[in-house]
Amino acid sequence: MTQIEVHPLLAIQSHVVHGYVGNKSATFPLQCQGWDVDVLNTVNFSNHTGYGSVRGTKITLQQIKELYLGIKEIGVNYEALLTGYSPNDEILSYTGEIGADIKKANPNCLWLLDPVMGDEGTLYVSESVIPIYKEILQRGLVDIITPNQFEVELLVDFKITCVATLKKALLKMHDVYRLKNIVISSLTLEEFPHTIITVCSQSDCKGNVSSNYFQVPIIESYFTGVGDLFSALLIDRVFKYHEEDQEYLINSVNEVLSIMSRVLLATSNYARAKLGDTVKSKMGSPDTMKCSELRLIACRDLYSSRERNFQSSPL
Repeated sequence: MTQIEVHPLLAIQSHVVHGYVGNKSATFPLQCQGWDVDVLNTVNFSNHTGYGSVRGTKITLQQIKELYLGIKEIGVNYEALLTGYSPNDEILSYTGEIGADIKKANPNCLWLLDPVMGDEGTLYVSESVIPIYKEILQRGLVDIITPNQFEVELLVDFKITCVATLKKALLKMHDVYRLKNIVISSLTLEEFPHTIITVCSQSDCKGNVSSNYFQVPIIESYFTGVGDLFSALLIDRVFKYHEEDQEYLINSVNEVLSIMSRVLLATSNYARAKLGDTVKSKMGSPDTMKCSELRLIACRDLYSSRERNFQSSPL
């Protein structure tokens, strides 16, 4: 049997019984890449909210404290930390404390924070989480952040509409939050009217910033859990490349986008085979949602791919 190196990782985000969002979207692909994933679920829901109905519970502050203290008492050490959806400000604040504690124990632990707050101008959570995210980031302990366009706007307090405002936002993020790595998963800008772009930006924390973008083809379908899968694949690649590759962020994002495009295409093809072209007209119906879940298991052979099918351009 081939021996593979196994790395311990703690993932703090949502959980659903059915479907693939949050930790359900992240855990299996990470395990396929040799990660020993410990999951701390911030919510336990029956399914994601797109189904129109959902049952379950949110973790309480006392519960998350008990779970983390239990981990500490048995001496678990992590090489990576992935944090995503928190249901409210007190859970998010304690997640920040967990991150600080883990980084204190192992300063080399790679912390990827996905500030899950909303998308396309709509908040999924209370506004009270916004200052908590800012406070966590200002500690300078987060290694990578993976917001979407709306989430960046919430963190910098202005709209991003064009390349000029994007550059301004990136500089503020690097400066105020002392972030070395920023990956904005999806943006639409005036200069790119018919496409989505993904941006990666690196800083040496000495005033030198390098930013690049990828143009990403639009796949007309309905998807959930995309950002969670993106962040999981990204933390894997950055962890493996950051010590040996000066362009580790660009190359990591390129590989992740290449995998994601194939996963989304497989998901879209499956949904259309089941539902036909009416797939978008039936949003919110359980049958549509079930057919639109990411084809996470069917795509298991893709997660180790080293293909880099996208072209990066300087911003």
